[in-house]
Amino acid sequence: MHKSILALLFVCMLAVPLFAQYSFNFTCLDDTIQEGIDVIRFDFLLENSGSVPDTYAFDLRVIDSVPGWLEQYCIGALCAEPGVILYDYLDVGEADSTIKIEVFPTPGFATEILNLHVQSVGNPSLQDSINVYAIGINAIQENEYQSLRNISLTIYPNPFDRKTDIRYSIGHGAESIELTIFDISGRLIKQFPRFTPDALHPTHVSWDGTDDQGLAIPAGIYFIQVDQNGFKKTATIIRLK
Repeated sequence: MHKSILALLFVCMLAVPLFAQYSFNFTCLDDTIQEGIDVIRFDFLLENSGSVPDTYAFDLRVIDSVPGWLEQYCIGALCAEPGVILYDYLDVGEADSTIKIEVFPTPGFATEILNLHVQSVGNPSLQDSINVYAIGINAIQENEYQSLRNISLTIYPNPFDRKTDIRYSIGHGAESIELTIFDISGRLIKQFPRFTPDALHPTHVSWDGTDDQGLAIPAGIYFIQVDQNGFKKTATIIRLK
């Protein structure tokens, strides 16, 4: 009986330091209350303060919404709407300051509350979140705002094996449209040629699952992103074996 208790205590003692290897610091680099005319932005810093590399899952949540407002959050060049999970990989002691929230208000005065949540994948019990408050003073012109709302992005088949079709449509007024594909860590793997204003109609691109070097990408989760005037629509796609 005593040997069993000692063995259990020994296992617990070994588990504690292993579990404690995961740690991170998450801070907002700006005042959490920001006013803006066209775009309201908040910048964040995530630091891996543990003793092992880790991957972090992010999720933007709208706590108090304003009808018609648009929101996105970005990790590096990869951006997504609320509810889409993005990931960030950090080595020991590494920090990432490319994390941001952007809010596109409609005309008029209003306040929106958002929450950016982060969770350790190595130790899911480690999580943190920060509330920010976006106050719209003025706003982008109505026609430009409507153009951003009209962005659509669909993928079929998804999941896919050999080839998939990426279909998108956007509003008027964009100087150019950029279509890119990222892996789950946010690394750019495919960049299609920029599309010019003469192609501002529903468009589709076939993708054979290769990167910019023509090499087949491995099975996994990827993000397809269309960028119009800085507002980015993102969709998740799965490559099968």
